[in-house]
Formats: sequence, C-alpha cells, structure tokens
Amino acid sequence: MVMARSTPRRLQYSVPALLVLALGTAGCSNNQNASAPTPAPRSSPVTETFQGTLPVDGSVWRLITAIQAGSLTARLSASDQPTAEVGLAVGLRHGGACLVTRDVIAQAGSAPQLSLAVDGGDYCVKVWDPGRLQSQLAFTVTITYP
Repeated sequence: MVMARSTPRRLQYSVPALLVLALGTAGCSNNQNASAPTPAPRSSPVTETFQGTLPVDGSVWRLITAIQAGSLTARLSASDQPTAEVGLAVGLRHGGACLVTRDVIAQAGSAPQLSLAVDGGDYCVKVWDPGRLQSQLAFTVTITYP
C-alpha cells in the first residue's frame, strides 16, 4: 500500500511567499565593488567669507577644514560699525564649542589680523564681543586656509 504524503499547510504558504520575496529582491545587491561618485578635489588655498551678526556679549564661529599644512589667515574685513573693536580668534573645535588657541582684538581692516601655520584638520574661526559693543554688529570675516 502506498501512502500519499501531504505537504503541511504552513509550507504551502511559505513557498509562494519566498518566491515573491526572491523576485522582489532580485534587482538588489550589496555590491561592495560599486563605485560611488568621487567628489572633485578642492584647490588649496581657499578664500571664503564668514558673514554674520554678533550679539552684544555674544560670539559666533565657523568650522573650516584645512586639507593640508599651510598658512591660515583671518581678517575682519567689514562691519556695520567700522570703529567697533571685537575679538577675532582661531581655534580647534571641541565638541560643540570653539576652543580658542590664538586671538586678537581688532577693528575692520584691509590686512589680516591673524596669521598662523596650521596642519591639515578641523579649525574654527570665532568672532566675539569683548564687552565693548553697545548694539549687535553685522560683520564679514575673510578667511584663507589650505
């Protein structure tokens, strides 16, 4: 006597589900050899402007990345209060803050107020009120870095 084997009901539903899953993912792959677009290398040195509004007793800063060793300069190039003196600094980013390593009190001018040698890495340029502002100050800082 030959006995017929029956397929368990759970298996009957699993086979179609696996087939749909296999067909749905056939076009997907995790190919590690696929190449992502490579960003164009940036030239060095770079000159950029950092514009902002400095509140009374406040500070603002911008993060920059030097791609190699070289010279970093910072210049308070313009302000809406030309005779106002503010702090201008270069430092290292430390968490969510700019840890100042070099600073000067400056007025807007045509020559860099800060110039220093840097290695490749992340730096910050900071503008702050040393307690001399009577009202907020709109400013522009020109930064050149490798």
